[in-house]
Amino acid sequence: MTDAKHAPGQEESQTPADAQSPEPQAAETAGAAGAAEGASTDWAAKAQENWELYLRARAELDNFQKRSQRQLEDAHKYAVERFARELLPVKDSLEMALAVEAGGAEGVAQLRQGVEMTLNMLNQVFDKFGIQVLDPLEQRFDPNHHQAIAAVESEGEPNRVLQVHQKGYLLSDRLLRPALVSVSKAAGASA
Repeated sequence: MTDAKHAPGQEESQTPADAQSPEPQAAETAGAAGAAEGASTDWAAKAQENWELYLRARAELDNFQKRSQRQLEDAHKYAVERFARELLPVKDSLEMALAVEAGGAEGVAQLRQGVEMTLNMLNQVFDKFGIQVLDPLEQRFDPNHHQAIAAVESEGEPNRVLQVHQKGYLLSDRLLRPALVSVSKAAGASA
């Protein structure tokens, strides 16, 4: 039996096609490996670029959240700043009124005039900031805006405000303080 590929003592002979065949296979293998290595390098670079973009976006978001939190804290802290600034002249006027010597009728008249001017200044500040006075005298009792502290027998319609002990105040439709009132009740009715 003889070996079809090699006979003993014979040199291995290669055809020109067989001789060149391993080189293109090696080149193809090297090319495929190079392309795979190039592709993996491209993917790694793209992954690194995306990671850096993510980190930047995350840092921007964190900075935005911190800045928003600081602005919110400042807004709460200084929310009444404008209102307080408008009240300062009112306080100054009250202090000047207390410093006036009230000697005789003329001094009392000056003091009264100063207090009236100060009250007008305060009413202007209230108007500027949307604070409305609740003075419900002779109006129907409204439990949403009034607080009854007494019920007085009276002729006429029951549940009418007969006396305002302390005015109430609204801030843009929100109740700051209810008006303290005495209301009417029908004669002979128990409270």
